[in-house]
Amino acid sequence: MAKPMPNRAVLDVVEALLRAAEHPDYTNITRYGRDSLPGGQSPAGVKAAHMSGSTSMLWAAEVPREATPVQADDDVLVTSMPGRMLRLMVRLLDAARPNGFTSWQLCAAPGVGWPASGESPSAIRIVGDDGSVAYLRATAASGPRGGAAEPKTDPCPDYRIPEGVVEWHHGRSAAPAVPVSV
Repeated sequence: MAKPMPNRAVLDVVEALLRAAEHPDYTNITRYGRDSLPGGQSPAGVKAAHMSGSTSMLWAAEVPREATPVQADDDVLVTSMPGRMLRLMVRLLDAARPNGFTSWQLCAAPGVGWPASGESPSAIRIVGDDGSVAYLRATAASGPRGGAAEPKTDPCPDYRIPEGVVEWHHGRSAAPAVPVSV
């Protein structure tokens, strides 16, 4: 079994990409949890509020033995908040191709996902260039009672990934040391 990727290493990238995405349905992007590795008492993750008041989360979990890679049609992914979060994150990773990550794929696990059949994606498995693995589960929580009902389709179907996301991984290295003129 591959060693787990430290939560901070993957969640720093996830948080930065969600912010750079400037997606109109994902606001108030915050970090939560204290665990440095998956599987602890305070799972670390990134959450984003939706226009409806609900939230979607991607959080570091241990890789279930039964997790299998799956292909998912966009039509399947946009029917639930966790699916929309997974769809957006895969699109962001595909566009940015972050340094330190060699691959990512949607995964399913029995009893997890919507529907809970184990056939629908419920997580993204990310492999680091050192062979470490992160498994980010997608979940959601409904907003305040009496709030807007969660849409069953993508509320922002015309969204396009901004150029800043495509260029993001290039800007992560330090700037060259240049003497400053006074």
